[in-house]
Amino acid sequence: MLPFKDLVRTSVLSRRWRYLCRETTSLVFNESDFVNLSVFDREMVEPDRVFFVRVMREWISRFTGKIIENFEIHLSQPMGFAGDIMSLTEFATSRQVKNLVLDFSDPIQRNLSQAQQIIRDGLLRCRYPQKNELDVSHLFFNLLYVRNLTVCSFFLQVLQDCDDPMALHDSMKTQHLVMKTNMHANDFVGISIFLNSCPELESLTFDLVTSSRFVRAPSPLVIDPVSHWLTSKSYECLEKTLKAEGLNHNQKRWVLAGVEEVQQNFKRASRHLRITLHNA
Repeated sequence: MLPFKDLVRTSVLSRRWRYLCRETTSLVFNESDFVNLSVFDREMVEPDRVFFVRVMREWISRFTGKIIENFEIHLSQPMGFAGDIMSLTEFATSRQVKNLVLDFSDPIQRNLSQAQQIIRDGLLRCRYPQKNELDVSHLFFNLLYVRNLTVCSFFLQVLQDCDDPMALHDSMKTQHLVMKTNMHANDFVGISIFLNSCPELESLTFDLVTSSRFVRAPSPLVIDPVSHWLTSKSYECLEKTLKAEGLNHNQKRWVLAGVEEVQQNFKRASRHLRITLHNA
């Protein structure tokens, strides 16, 4: 598998390579190959971003293959490129893509503190007030038959911002799902939508994109078990199709810590609550 930058370079070198590259079964479009993402002022790099998107569109327009094994789009803050995103995902799904990665996250935010992220998000909202300009329902339905899917926090939040997010529950064929998220409250609706929509899910991965360490702190919140279980949700895939995945030592410690915190935050009325960690 060649990165997109290398595919472009080799296709220019030789006419033979040009046609071979346009029949490749793996395409990885990475914005960082064309744009200096360390520049905070997006206006300075916007021409490079426009060029990158134009190259992607031109590439798929000349693609001659019938099957795509792997298709990845890494484009931070895709506001202003809604039509291009739709065309690219429609292209991938029309080629029966087996593994699809939609990463619209901003790599700069991974190294920012929570306060810095809030400030940066506010500046981006001022510049791009229409975050929901993407036709989310159309984009979501393009993903119904993708077996291996990776989505980012930006996509999860866009789902929440659409007109009727809870209507996006069409059954998906996804068996392996990766969600890149920091488990922010704004991601939860999108996470819930995907869990509801993937009845055949076999593996589920939450890829925590932050570089900061998680710090456990005592919570003043005490959960009332009666009201909690009246509104709690269950997901068919978590009970029926999801297969146990191996955890390393550190991952097991985080899971056990989470279980302990849940048990501590429930009232005594939940003394019969039992949480079982299979294969832990």
